[in-house]
Amino acid sequence: MEQVPTLISPLDTTDSILTSTVNVLEGFSSDILPPEGDFNSRKAVFDYVNSWAKPRGYTFTTGKSSKTSNGRVKVFFAYDRNKPPPSPSSNRKHRTSSQRTNCLFSVVAKESLDGTTWALRHRPDAKFCEYNYPPSTEPSVHRAHRRLLDEEVNIIADLTTAGVPPREIRTYIRQTSNALTTQQDVYNLAASTRRKLVQGQSSIQALVNQLNDEGFWSRIQLDAANRLTAIFFAHPDSVVYLQQNLDILILDCTYKTNKYGLPLLDMIGVDCY
Repeated sequence: MEQVPTLISPLDTTDSILTSTVNVLEGFSSDILPPEGDFNSRKAVFDYVNSWAKPRGYTFTTGKSSKTSNGRVKVFFAYDRNKPPPSPSSNRKHRTSSQRTNCLFSVVAKESLDGTTWALRHRPDAKFCEYNYPPSTEPSVHRAHRRLLDEEVNIIADLTTAGVPPREIRTYIRQTSNALTTQQDVYNLAASTRRKLVQGQSSIQALVNQLNDEGFWSRIQLDAANRLTAIFFAHPDSVVYLQQNLDILILDCTYKTNKYGLPLLDMIGVDCY
């Protein structure tokens, strides 16, 4: 169950000038601004504003932060579409769609002088209380609302290492938690897990090392440029079994070719029983 941070001291904003200046687009409720108040930590402020935003069709991300002249930290929490959209002519690495709309909607959190509390406040200029994009219909479209707990990230890493397909991992996470994880989120976490496992090595080198570490019998084949063209491996028990029963081997090459263009040729031994 989601834990919503509790306000230390909510403020009375019934007479706030911002009440009449919030520009509510069609579909947005009139209470889109999270109430002002004091909190025990910066994280508590962030969790609170997003718990307020989630049922109202938007989310906050952490924006710019700075220090005041007396050393207090000030951080802005902005709408997740706050950045300007990329220029069509820019040299972008990935040609993906963008959700940026240059929306200025934001709030500010200020650290107390003694560093024990954080104050959530509305920004005085009306332009920071206005939206330029309608609310979302599903919380899962916002990355902040899809953020996983540390234990959920660890579960995905363990399942990935165990060879569980991403589709089944997502189903398991959805059934055992309130997470709004998408299939792409699982793919990204699985890829991150694999990168950590190879520890900077190429995928093939990591495979060869893992086979050696786990006691598999293996042989590799390289071309003139020292590139791997084939790898043969077998479990040590399978080697012993083949030496005892060497009459028939079934070669099964019906597996799909992987992204490296290397097919998997599975060899199955058959004995007299």
